Amino acid sequence: MRSLMTQFARMSCNKTTRKLTHHTNSLQPFLTTNTSVSTLSDLSLSSPRSVAISIFFFTSRMAGDQVTLLDLWASPFGMRVRIALAEKAVKYEYSEQDLWNKGALLLQMNPVHKRIPVLVHDGKPIFESLIIVQYIDEVWKDKAPLLPSDPYERAQSRFWADFVDKKLYELGKKIYTTKGEDQEAAKKDFIDSLKLLEGELGDKPYFGGDTLGYVDVALLPFYCWFYAYETIGNFNIEADCPKLIAYCKRCLEKESVSKSLEDPQKVYDFVVMLRKKFNWA
Repeated sequence: MRSLMTQFARMSCNKTTRKLTHHTNSLQPFLTTNTSVSTLSDLSLSSPRSVAISIFFFTSRMAGDQVTLLDLWASPFGMRVRIALAEKAVKYEYSEQDLWNKGALLLQMNPVHKRIPVLVHDGKPIFESLIIVQYIDEVWKDKAPLLPSDPYERAQSRFWADFVDKKLYELGKKIYTTKGEDQEAAKKDFIDSLKLLEGELGDKPYFGGDTLGYVDVALLPFYCWFYAYETIGNFNIEADCPKLIAYCKRCLEKESVSKSLEDPQKVYDFVVMLRKKFNWA
């Protein structure tokens, strides 16, 4: 994984800083708008929290095509959305969320699951990463299509993205939250799942063919988590899945991917923090 770390370090030097807005931590970002008090008085407000939410909706409607991503920097699910937005060249505001102290905006936008990522488009929230990616593909359909037009190929893409969704996160989590036989079983299942994906990829540049698509967007964010899985689980993914790792490295050459994925060392440090916090170590 040393080459992976070097590759990410080199790309991070050219990584542009995303505009960070912290809607949930303070009312200041909303109260600095040019909205008049008389306009706000027409809103039914009962608390400072509702003031922040209402102004957020108001400014989104006034701006037109306002896009905000509520996310956590290390989330592979949020990274999916970031890749999709980058592929479509959609400008958006990024709002980092504290999952241990969930703010008003996240709770208001996603009252059912109360989790990230959430894409807010013109004041309307969309949840669940793969659903968000499909939404992005349908709304901004004039550039870089992610899902194929053929119904069968679309179904296949959705199948493999769902496979990634159901397998990699849970198995990866078991690798860093368990020990002994349970961890060994998780490592085996993880590698077996990657081998299936490697077989589906074959000799194609991307899962969908010649261009980056839906399955790639679903899978690639886990690549920057591989270092954490390998270090904690004491195994080597590239030894078992060389073609898949070569594919991941090749995808990192795309700016939409390299700017959206996080540094593997930072992700590893984050996982170490989680293990200590929840006594998984």
